[in-house]
Amino acid sequence: MLDTERVGEGPDTGWTAVSQRFSNWLDELDQDSQQKRRAVDIHIITDLQQELAKEAATAGVPTELFRQWGFKGWVRAVGESPAVGLFREMLHSRHLNKGTTWQRNDLTDILHLSCAAGYADFVVCEKHMRDPLQHGLKRMGRSAQVYRRLTGAVAAIEDLLEAPTSPVSPGQ
Repeated sequence: MLDTERVGEGPDTGWTAVSQRFSNWLDELDQDSQQKRRAVDIHIITDLQQELAKEAATAGVPTELFRQWGFKGWVRAVGESPAVGLFREMLHSRHLNKGTTWQRNDLTDILHLSCAAGYADFVVCEKHMRDPLQHGLKRMGRSAQVYRRLTGAVAAIEDLLEAPTSPVSPGQ
């Protein structure tokens, strides 16, 4: 956000087209939002399993552990992780928003924002990612504050730093 020049979108990995087809398919699906959320979970877990299996093989983790987890275990593990859980929630929000148009930088934005908001107190993001991020934070019960402008985040941080702190009682 501080760069004066636009950052390039990077190589086309095919992710945008796959996400667009999936969102379009969900738009036409005659199911309620909870059923569609499960479809998004399957989409996410399928993608993550492939990546995690590669990394696990590199680290020497037995593949049997992946089989033992099962789908519900994967969904639970993803949902409990601050960053990956927010990634999941942001994808839910975007995919379930009828008529979503995916851009090449959306994956990068969602990855970086979910990592930031999973572990930071303050996050600054572009307008089009603010709602999915705030929705995800709310669903997960997370407290990161999201700002559209850097000046708003700086002011909130300054306020926090200037606030009187409560004295620590003896024995704490």
